[in-house]
Amino acid sequence: MLVVGNFAPAEAVDAAQQVSQMLNFQSLPAHSHVPSRMVNIEPGHYIYRHMGEDPNMLNNAVVATFYCGMVTNPKDRTTMALLVQIAKDQFFDQLRTKEQLGYNVGASTNSFGSGKLTLDMRVQGESNPTYLLQRIDSFIHGFRQTLVEFDTVKFGALVESIVGKANEQLTSVDAEANRMWTPIYKGTYNFARLADEVESFQKVRLDDVLDMWDRYINPETAVAYTRVDSQLWAAKASYPSATDMAAWPESILALAGCLESETHMPVDLSDLSHFINTAVRQTSADALALLAHQYPMANSTQVLDETASGWSKIKNALDMAMNPHNQHTLQDSETNFAYIGMYQTVEGKWVITDVDKFKATQALHGLAVPVIKLIPNTTAFNDHTIV
Repeated sequence: MLVVGNFAPAEAVDAAQQVSQMLNFQSLPAHSHVPSRMVNIEPGHYIYRHMGEDPNMLNNAVVATFYCGMVTNPKDRTTMALLVQIAKDQFFDQLRTKEQLGYNVGASTNSFGSGKLTLDMRVQGESNPTYLLQRIDSFIHGFRQTLVEFDTVKFGALVESIVGKANEQLTSVDAEANRMWTPIYKGTYNFARLADEVESFQKVRLDDVLDMWDRYINPETAVAYTRVDSQLWAAKASYPSATDMAAWPESILALAGCLESETHMPVDLSDLSHFINTAVRQTSADALALLAHQYPMANSTQVLDETASGWSKIKNALDMAMNPHNQHTLQDSETNFAYIGMYQTVEGKWVITDVDKFKATQALHGLAVPVIKLIPNTTAFNDHTIV
């Protein structure tokens, strides 16, 4: 029980006693405490797909989750926070403002228990999930240069802004309680965590942010690349089969999905792949003109033009199919997930078919270790101790 407010110690104990007597609760026995432990996912690129059940739902959604560093490491936490601050506005501007892929677009960091930090990039919109993930990949492919060219003065101002906000005086008892409850809930009892992070922020350099990007997120350089793509498909979307995913690159599937959405015509993947193999010898403009003749827009005999609905998506999808970004060379996994019903795409990504079975194959992170030893000022009552 945590009692926070303008109390003297004796008054806090008295308030806790009254609550205990009113609720008449008993502590759970030790064996009933189930600690939260995060799955330590084996390095690799994984895909989890789910088909929506509402036939009227038109939106698809994706979240690309990258596992980056440890939540127990102050430098990892502060470096990730700065990376997200730099990336999130540009990610929103590119995919939401410029490409208009959906109304819910964002990048954020998350963590669970004592496990790894994550960078989550999410997009919700009407485009097929394979295409949405391809556009996330395109952003990732170009963002490293943004970090390389990021102004050091602007970076220093960003650090000062974060530190200044962290040092602001709390304005409510509720905020104070939340700040104390977090280390209690996590089991670290590190009530000096904020001070530790402020000190860490002041030591982080732009090179540290670039190093984190290259070690965990950049598919061309990350050694222990660990990523999970979660896909929610609209019930009416053209859902690629396991056979299709094992046979055709994601860039082909993404382009096919865009064409089917805009032309309302089925697309033969073999024919489309043959078209791409031929088109790579042409300019993008010529290839797009040929594609427009082969797949005319729905309810129209006109070829695609810049004013047509879906023009930019089809153009982007075609460019990605003709000029695929360098893919991460996936190492052979220590686990052959085929024995639990998973299968691999042509790029070597494992598709998760049963989450529970997949989690059962993975190790778990350890429990949080308290950073300080609690020395309580105790008052015992009803088998409880008030601190």
